[in-house]
Amino acid sequence: MSGDRRAVGGEHGPSAVELLPRFKRDGCNLLVSGAVSESTANRASQRLLGSPNLDRKRVLVQTGESEPVDGLLPPGVSTADRSVRVVQHRTPSDDGDGGDSLATLSRRVAETVTGFDSLSPPLVGGELRLVVTSLDALLADHDVRATERFLRSVTDAVSSVRGMGHYRYPGPRADLSSLPTERLFDAFVDLRDTPATEQRLSIPPSRSTDWLDL
Repeated sequence: MSGDRRAVGGEHGPSAVELLPRFKRDGCNLLVSGAVSESTANRASQRLLGSPNLDRKRVLVQTGESEPVDGLLPPGVSTADRSVRVVQHRTPSDDGDGGDSLATLSRRVAETVTGFDSLSPPLVGGELRLVVTSLDALLADHDVRATERFLRSVTDAVSSVRGMGHYRYPGPRADLSSLPTERLFDAFVDLRDTPATEQRLSIPPSRSTDWLDL
């Protein structure tokens, strides 16, 4: 699902719930947002990265400078596992190191995805799971155009192997109005802590699900 990701159904097309099996089978890229606790955001990532009882290839794109990533993984899965890769964005250091450009980071992510797909047997739909840990860190260090190019490259890499990618933003989705989110992502997962820990799936232009327990 590359290109303009709005084309997922007309006004009277399939509902968000009806499209979930297709997303799991054919892959998708999801924006996960909401001003929630770290534990709530991590719980969402754990579910989106797939059951520890199933064969999944997991890619964690660490965009914050020192944020831990083990808490994003499902219980029993570790960054030391052969089926897990961590791609860390190097920011400029005090000793003059220029760090990674977003073009370099997106190339490393694509190479990691290709590396998994080159294994025998190749990846099947929904087998690859990817998370970009913090869009806010990218937007803090890079302009909107560079961030958009990075996201287009990564979402295309995920789509090329029918994987499932999700991209975390720790605030309301409306705060990302500078990005063409409806063209970059297939759907949106909104999170909230109150009145309960819940999630809601929205797939433009079809209707959203109700708030569901996370």
